[in-house]
Amino acid sequence: MRSEKDLMLFYFGYKTFINAADELIQSYGIGRQHHRFLFFICYYPGIHVSALLEILEISKQGAQSALKVLKSRGLIIEKTNQNDKRLKELHPTEAGLSLIESLCNAQLQLLNKIESEYGSNWTEMMKGLSAPRPGYQMIKEKRGIAWKK
Repeated sequence: MRSEKDLMLFYFGYKTFINAADELIQSYGIGRQHHRFLFFICYYPGIHVSALLEILEISKQGAQSALKVLKSRGLIIEKTNQNDKRLKELHPTEAGLSLIESLCNAQLQLLNKIESEYGSNWTEMMKGLSAPRPGYQMIKEKRGIAWKK
């Protein structure tokens, strides 16, 4: 059964995971929301805006700004669907594909490194991902949590 320790590990582990891509994302002048959009657009080229919104579980209002930024940065293009002119399809550009490849590589390298050092057990991997976080270290020291590695 999972506990609050697992929630803490997940929080710190996730922070390390997303930070692996943050510097590269920021160098393009975009944020994590743009990264999520671009990820799905790259893996589902031609995805309709409505399907993307459904996958990401966000409203159209929440998407317009992010899509506009991705278009202005030359990372995606929008095309009208040939069968239904009302539908807009989103396609990655070469620059968008290249960026997502770099971002995925950074995160996959991190996961592979952690797995090689800590094994494939979820808790151990989360400990490995959490280890570089100052907050995780502070909690371990102040609460005397005796976690391995």
